[in-house]
Parts: sequence; C-alpha cells; structure tokens
Amino acid sequence: MLLPPGRNRSTLDVRVVEAYLAGTISGALVTVITAWLIGGFASPLPASARVVLIAAGAIAVWLCERGPLTGKVSLPQNRRQIPAEVFGGGLVKGAYRFGFEMGTGVRTYVPSPAPYILLLTILFGRLNLGCVLLVALGFGLGRAVPLMLQLQKVDRDRITNAYLRGTIQVAPTAASCVVLAGALILV
Repeated sequence: MLLPPGRNRSTLDVRVVEAYLAGTISGALVTVITAWLIGGFASPLPASARVVLIAAGAIAVWLCERGPLTGKVSLPQNRRQIPAEVFGGGLVKGAYRFGFEMGTGVRTYVPSPAPYILLLTILFGRLNLGCVLLVALGFGLGRAVPLMLQLQKVDRDRITNAYLRGTIQVAPTAASCVVLAGALILV
C-alpha cells in the first residue's frame, strides 16, 4: 500500500503519488512505442485487413477473458503481485518503479480486456506517433487515477458501494467496447 489509509496527506504522500504517476506514464511510453515500432511490420496491410485483425483479436481477447474460453486460454500477464523488493530504495523511488511496472501493463494482473485491445490497435492500427503518445499518456494516467484519488477528500465508501452494486462484471466489457470502437474509428 503506497499511501496509508485514513490520515491527513503530507508532502511525502504527494511526492509518492507524483513518482507513481511519472512511473506509470514512463512505463506506458516504453510499451506503446515498442508496440508501435513492431506494428510497423503490419503497415503494408490494407486498412480492411487491419480492421479485421483488430476486431478478430478483440473478439478472441473477450472470449478468453470474459467469454466461454475463460480459464481455458490465458492471455499473457503476470498473475502475481509486484514484489516488496521494488521498494528497497525508498518509498518515492519505489513508487516510481512500481508505477513503471504497472504502466507497462505486463508486470501484474490485467483486470480488463481493454489493454489488450489497445495493444492490438497500436500493433495494427497504423497510428501516427502523436496518437500513440496520447495513448501512453491516457493509459499511464488511468493506472495512476486510483492512487491520485486517495489524495482527495472523497467518500470512498460511497464510491466503492456504487461500484460493487453490479458494475463489477459490466465495467470491463464496457471499457473494452469503448476501446474497440475508438480503435476502429482511428483505423
């Protein structure tokens, strides 16, 4: 736990969140630029073939994560927590490293099919570098928002209860559909 629960926030807490945010964005940048460079090999494909690859990949991802292939076919992810040794160099440095590993999207649990669809879009979408950098920024920010919210004075119980009232199964699929629609618009 990066921030202790239920206390007034200090400047150290703010520095930890800033380091974590910088880490998630840095990790996301490394991942999306690598995927974008590899995706260059798919650039000779016509747009219709790239759309089919993204849509077929998205369907396959959903089938593996939420559909009938759940538990039978695993998508690549590290099914363990990030080890405590990450924080060996201090809390702020550890927060950056932890954020970097979370930002890459490959170091821990992936709770939604949306990142896989986003990766398919980067690989096959033939996006320009500006769009890819915005994707990295959005993914990094998205990974950091839960920690950033802990700096705010909000009624966490109300938010948690609203989330647990039934959106827990719908949210990942809805997020995946939004990402897929955006991906197909970009291609």
